Amino acid sequence: MSRAIDLVTRVVYFLAGTFYMGLGVTVLLVGSMLMPQWLKEKIFDMGHNIPDTMHLIQEIGTLWVLVGLAFVWFAKHYENSYLFHWAVTFYLALDAWVHWFTAYGRFENNSRALINAIPFVIFLILGLLRKKYKVQYEVVQPWE
Repeated sequence: MSRAIDLVTRVVYFLAGTFYMGLGVTVLLVGSMLMPQWLKEKIFDMGHNIPDTMHLIQEIGTLWVLVGLAFVWFAKHYENSYLFHWAVTFYLALDAWVHWFTAYGRFENNSRALINAIPFVIFLILGLLRKKYKVQYEVVQPWE
């Protein structure tokens, strides 16, 4: 059972890494000639064509690339991913929270809120299964 959980978790890490890196690189390409015009227009629509908002979207894109790289690294170095997994699960809980409860104090129970809760639920389940069927890995400290 442990091997199956480990395999599924590694695949989820790889898929998440690919998603975040793809999303980040896509947003970073907005100012280049490499992006199709229809996609550029879609991103500008999401940012309401406000220069400061567009800048913030691109800055978030740099973080998405970093998160994607971390996911891919931990997929490859899975034995060191246990604490990372719980940190990401906590982040996904916060991300779900801001979609359930808006900045204006309203509770949202629409499809967007449900969709944003799915990654948290997946990571929570995988984390609990990893804890239950935990294989002891020798953790390599980066400073050693």
